Amino acid sequence: MPYPQTLKDNPKIIFFTDFDGTITLKDSNDWLTDNLGFGEKQRKQGNLDTLNNKVTFRDSFWEMMESVKTPFPECIRLLCENIKLDPYFKDFYQWSRANNVPVIVLSSGMTPIIRSLLVHLVGSDANDIEIVSNEVVDKPGKTRDQEDGWQLKYHDDSGFGHDKSLTIRPYAKHFATRPDEPRPTLLYAGDGVSDLSAARETDLLFAKKGHDLVTYCEREGIPFTVFEDWQSIFATTKDIFEGRRSIASVAQEGVEKAQENKQNIQTANFLRLVSDVPVTMRLTAELIQSSLSYLNPLKERELDLRGHKIPAIENLGVAKDQDAIDFTDNDITTISNFPLSPRLRTLLLARNRVNSIQAALASSIPNLTTLVLTSNNVAELADLDPLRHFTRLTHLSLLENPVTRKEHYRNWMIWRCPTVRFLDYQKVKDVERNKATELFGTVKEPSALASKIMGIKSRTFDIPGVSTSASNGVQASGKDYRVKLSETEKKRVEALIRNAKSLQEITRLEKEINEGRIPSGGGDVEMED
Repeated sequence: MPYPQTLKDNPKIIFFTDFDGTITLKDSNDWLTDNLGFGEKQRKQGNLDTLNNKVTFRDSFWEMMESVKTPFPECIRLLCENIKLDPYFKDFYQWSRANNVPVIVLSSGMTPIIRSLLVHLVGSDANDIEIVSNEVVDKPGKTRDQEDGWQLKYHDDSGFGHDKSLTIRPYAKHFATRPDEPRPTLLYAGDGVSDLSAARETDLLFAKKGHDLVTYCEREGIPFTVFEDWQSIFATTKDIFEGRRSIASVAQEGVEKAQENKQNIQTANFLRLVSDVPVTMRLTAELIQSSLSYLNPLKERELDLRGHKIPAIENLGVAKDQDAIDFTDNDITTISNFPLSPRLRTLLLARNRVNSIQAALASSIPNLTTLVLTSNNVAELADLDPLRHFTRLTHLSLLENPVTRKEHYRNWMIWRCPTVRFLDYQKVKDVERNKATELFGTVKEPSALASKIMGIKSRTFDIPGVSTSASNGVQASGKDYRVKLSETEKKRVEALIRNAKSLQEITRLEKEINEGRIPSGGGDVEMED
């Protein structure tokens, strides 16, 4: 039932979900294009053109469906033979019917196909599932039963053809004007970037493991948990329904699982340090020009420079206008050397070696709103002082830096960066701002504690041959600083890494290796009983 009839029976939960790749194991539209249309190669090129902002998703999807000339009933028959359901969705749906939990499908696909597949795969009960999607109409002078006789009719005028948030938003408005009514919990399951707008409107997102949606939820502070199939969605939804778990606890577990996945990635990356293969790469003009630049789900022009082991920032003048730059998984130690970039609003530097920030950085990127420095080496609160000059900074992450273990860390950052609204993916509260002012005074009249903290900065220096390219134009030497390990030592160090219990322990081991020292317990020596 559409809104507001959905609320008639006062459900405790309303479950919104994507269809293709979420409820099903394969995308029905991709299958049609690959097998009946212009094929997989051209489809993937269209996806790439969409990422590079050469075409909109709406136009690319239109071309995909226009390439399919097969009569529409035959398309549905073939899809019913080839598309499979997530093996646990049927159990979830039967439970939802028994417990008055409406399930609403929000899709960028086509309603007749989704309805046919649901009834075929789930049964006639699936006719009760509300579907909000695009439609199919006859082409002028033809019928859908004929060759090349049907075409898409988009749901709305958005760039995706269907803005999923439009369906959810009335529920939020409804309860905003009726605060005394019992409000259901709104859940959403999805896997792709088109689900991001819908996720913002719900209380919790189930984001499919291994997809970019997880990264964007972390970055934007959207509550989420990771799922691999509907078995985990079913179990978590039942726990929420029966009061055994709260939305907050599930979301916290989602963040922890994502952090665990990051630790696994860092472990894998660090294992490469015990090899003798050089991995450092300069940020050259050629590397920048050959890197992917695309329109991300936040409609930002983003430059992807992930995972190149870049030791220093340089040559960004050739990057032209970018809204976001992703430097995740590199070896950058200092955030500096940016050309004037008034358009740049998002900077992603997770899993680098950042320990200092250029004092005048804000004059180069004055409109920065989001800075992710998760898993770096910032040690002292005063090392972050340059951030106070970013007057538009609203989202800041410093998780897994030594500085977060300092006393008064969170209050200090709230006081020093008053425009920040989300610190380490947690919303800054008024009570925290008041506490920060109580501790540190005002900018003009800082307290004694504030003055003391401002005077403690790290002493940083460059290790020759490890990294560097200063703003004075001196180029990096390109030489790798790497300890030589015997085969026995390599195995022992690998064992230390694999048995590490935290990111901090991995970071310590990595630091010792990078400084040319064999970690304790990894040396080629005889051990006493």
